[in-house]
Amino acid sequence: MRDSTPERRQLTATAWTLGVLLSFGILGLVDWSTGFKGYRFLEPLELNNAAPQAWQWLTYALVHGGPWHFLMNAFGLWWLGNLVEESYGRRAYLQTLIGGVLLGAIAWWLTGIGGPRDNLHLVGISGGVYALLVVALLDRLENTISLLILIFPVNLKARWVLIFGTSLAVLGWIFLELPGRHAWTFWNPAWPMNPAEAIAHSAHLGGLLSGWLMWRWLGRTIPDAGGAYIIQRQPMSESKEARSPEAPAKTPAEGLSPAQARAELDRLLDKISAKGFGSLTESEKRKLEELSARLR
Repeated sequence: MRDSTPERRQLTATAWTLGVLLSFGILGLVDWSTGFKGYRFLEPLELNNAAPQAWQWLTYALVHGGPWHFLMNAFGLWWLGNLVEESYGRRAYLQTLIGGVLLGAIAWWLTGIGGPRDNLHLVGISGGVYALLVVALLDRLENTISLLILIFPVNLKARWVLIFGTSLAVLGWIFLELPGRHAWTFWNPAWPMNPAEAIAHSAHLGGLLSGWLMWRWLGRTIPDAGGAYIIQRQPMSESKEARSPEAPAKTPAEGLSPAQARAELDRLLDKISAKGFGSLTESEKRKLEELSARLR
């Protein structure tokens, strides 16, 4: 008797992260709907500018300032997180996300040094999303990305998405956030903004820096970093003992039944999902290409 129940694929770390954020987003809606001012349940998780607590340097990322803030970060996390996880593996994705959140918080807090210690709170996971942006796109600068702006599809090179995101963070920090958090007479915000609702461009800059550092580190530690979408056939040396005109050598995928080929392909894909494309050996990469072509 053979069990025909299909094997369930393990949820990605990106999906788990989105599930956790959604749970805290629902709690945030409950906070707003109770009629009390601010976040009644989640306020202790926000990073307090005046007196930050140890846990708040990371937990602030679980809280968002409203539905649109949550949806924008959730979309970026879903898109970029999957790219990073497929290319480098689950551990690298988590390291990138947490590093961006932490360095984003540090950059935001340092921006306010020397200014009034108002009761400002930092919320949102955008520092981690910006870190994922760098790691996901730096190896795909020439890839075309389709964006839906209003109702019109726009195709852009990945390099321009990265340049636009970086420029927006730098200009917003210089002309809005930095002067807005200090009582300077020589440098004022380009236009008046409510400090409690201002965008934390410094956290985005911290995330960008963290993502670049992570990308450099991944390039040194993972031999095939960034090659998840490029499968290159390596030339195989041929010997007289292994090959002859009468009996050509079989490829790794030959001799397998369709069910065996499908099972072997699933095994390789699961390995990529768990550890990244760089964890495959050269023979496994060749087998992946042959199995993909055979089962197409």
